[in-house]
Amino acid sequence: MSAKKNINKNHGKATSQTMSGNMFFILASLLIIIFTTCIYFKSLNNPFTRWDDSLYITENPDITTLHGDSLNYTLKHTFSSYVQGNYHPLTMLTFCLEYDIFKLNSKPYHITNLILHLLNSLLVFYFIWLITRQRWVAFITALLFAVHPMHVESVAWVAERKDVLYSFFYLAAICSYIFYLRKEKQKALFYALTFLLFILAVLSKAMAVSLPIAFFAIDYFLDRKITRRTVLEKVPFLLLSLIFGYIAILAQKEISAMSDIAQSNFFDQILFGSYALITYIWKLILPINLSCFYNYPVKHNGMYPIIFYIAPVIVLVLAFLIYKSQKFGKDILFGFTFFLITIALVLQIIPVGAAIIADRYAYLPYIGLFFILARGINNLVENKSEQLKALKIPSVVTLILFVFICSYLTFQRCKVWHDSLALWNDAIEKYDKAPLSFNCRGGVYYYTKEYDKAMIDFTRAIQLKFNYSDAYYNRGLVYNNWGKYKEAIIDYSASIKYRKAFAPVYYYRGNAYFNLGKYDLAIADFNSAIQLKYSSPNGFYNRGLIYYNQGKHEEAIKDFTSAIQLSPTFSLAYSHRGMSNYFLGKYDEAIKDQTSAIQCNPAFAEAYHNRAGTYFRIQKFQLALDDALKAEQLGYPVDPRFIHALQEGIRK
Repeated sequence: MSAKKNINKNHGKATSQTMSGNMFFILASLLIIIFTTCIYFKSLNNPFTRWDDSLYITENPDITTLHGDSLNYTLKHTFSSYVQGNYHPLTMLTFCLEYDIFKLNSKPYHITNLILHLLNSLLVFYFIWLITRQRWVAFITALLFAVHPMHVESVAWVAERKDVLYSFFYLAAICSYIFYLRKEKQKALFYALTFLLFILAVLSKAMAVSLPIAFFAIDYFLDRKITRRTVLEKVPFLLLSLIFGYIAILAQKEISAMSDIAQSNFFDQILFGSYALITYIWKLILPINLSCFYNYPVKHNGMYPIIFYIAPVIVLVLAFLIYKSQKFGKDILFGFTFFLITIALVLQIIPVGAAIIADRYAYLPYIGLFFILARGINNLVENKSEQLKALKIPSVVTLILFVFICSYLTFQRCKVWHDSLALWNDAIEKYDKAPLSFNCRGGVYYYTKEYDKAMIDFTRAIQLKFNYSDAYYNRGLVYNNWGKYKEAIIDYSASIKYRKAFAPVYYYRGNAYFNLGKYDLAIADFNSAIQLKYSSPNGFYNRGLIYYNQGKHEEAIKDFTSAIQLSPTFSLAYSHRGMSNYFLGKYDEAIKDQTSAIQCNPAFAEAYHNRAGTYFRIQKFQLALDDALKAEQLGYPVDPRFIHALQEGIRK
């Protein structure tokens, strides 16, 4: 009887502890969600930026086709195309879906990013708890992940959706992998789920290729020995990593994103990688002077700043200390290994990207360092040693203070991401020798038609980097808007000299030649733009105009047709094709084209006038008069003699 009472008593105690544990996780999760949402709430009202948001969303026609017959096109195009030097079709599909529902209202896009960040924070919580069974370690790690200011770029920048999306699948795959290790009866299920999540992760961003190596780190922490079986189980993951890694390199090369670093020698790359590594660690501890862009160092008298030569020494010392830390346990080695595995691809030893470091690159890797801090504080608090007792309260207070400082800095950093001008003013204030920052701010001024300011910034970018193709191209656009076509051609030509495979610059130089009456040169440039797969229909349309003006109407019709195929609502292309058909005596085709132009643009007065002329040609005078009067009503200067001739035709 007494034994039975004891069993019931213990069972009640276990149930109470389980309920207490569940309540902790519920309250801790709610705290992370509410606290993080409050910090990022202001960012939800931020507009799109003129840095990649325009290329990914606001000026990207490819995200506008997720409906009806265009669905198949969208899926095929998304999975077979690079976007800004990246292959991330799943990320692009999320933009397609949002555009289909919300169009260009930026708030839902920001909300999606924040929701993904919150989910990632909870997955970090769960991941760390799975491998440690220490709830405070898991909570602290997740909280630091949620509020650290280095993560603002990944959350507040809509175009960086790929970061928060791939991290979601990456972390979910890690949790699934841990279940695979522990669930003997459901191993096949969790293995398949892990592989599926890995596929979704690499389809969201190529940085996910590090996942199979991260599995080895988890094996080490969980005391799982490396055997033939443990290696073979990861072979499918490793093969997929190699495939997507190769695709990522091809994507970067397509936009010459690797050109600057590729010109550096191996010794320089070691310096850059070492500097980047210690900078990421330093910015975790002291997250100040953050910027949306960090330029490569500039040599003075043949030397980089001294910190670049010291950095490899610091890395070696750090590596030695981490190795020696094993006598105290696996925490430090595991945390740094996870950090290094997930950030290695962007340390510029393997050339990827145009910046020496980026806040967004630390999004997932920082989990390893946050884990070290959380585990260290938790071990200190739980330690029974009298010698360490005096350190417990100060360490906890320091942690709380650090969390609030990070939260404040994150809140302020969200303001910097409020708009494009604030973003680039901040970057230039932090470092005024980066040509990209001036080029991007110049782009903001160009977009707002402040051409004088844009000219100053583009010129400054060229002064800082004499072979800066984009800056020459952008300055050429300013000259073009001022009607200074000769100066524009000089800049466009300089842009082509330093980047030959850039389709838009050929198109705009062709326009400048067209405006100067140099039609042969214009056609040559339009040909180059089209051969380079210039996505705008204007390349075909403008070449068609030249053929039209030269009386080469068959060639003109081919180009106008190509323009219409690229843009089915291109009213000008319909109208000019109609006129070419008119001059070829194809009056029925001409009328159809002018009618299509009017359907695309009911206020297109010239199309009514052109159709009136065609009706007059085939002696349908009443229809011609109706169109002529409509054109006049819409403001087109119709010749009174033409009206009189139509009225005479009707009377006869």
